[in-house]
Amino acid sequence: MSDQRVYLDDIYASEECQGSVFRAVVMMAHEARFLNNQAGQGYIQLNKKPTTIAMYKFKEGKLSMSEKGENDVTAEAVNTPVEESPISMEQSAADADAAFGM
Repeated sequence: MSDQRVYLDDIYASEECQGSVFRAVVMMAHEARFLNNQAGQGYIQLNKKPTTIAMYKFKEGKLSMSEKGENDVTAEAVNTPVEESPISMEQSAADADAAFGM
């Protein structure tokens, strides 16, 4: 029964999550979500819960976490000004009031 748990010692010993409990949980959650999606689409058949499989993979060191790179969001995209919408704040407030019957 104790093999179905991830202990702090497992997390601290993991190089992939760098001893961070948050990283460990995120890694396992992403893997469980991926497994659940694959099972839902019919690609795999699960004999255990996705979270249990993700915990086993974490304990075996089969999960990794990649950091966002420099190319994920370009500086040009960050610095591009957002165009003003042609609808004014007063108009959008009036539309919202009308939608709720006010």
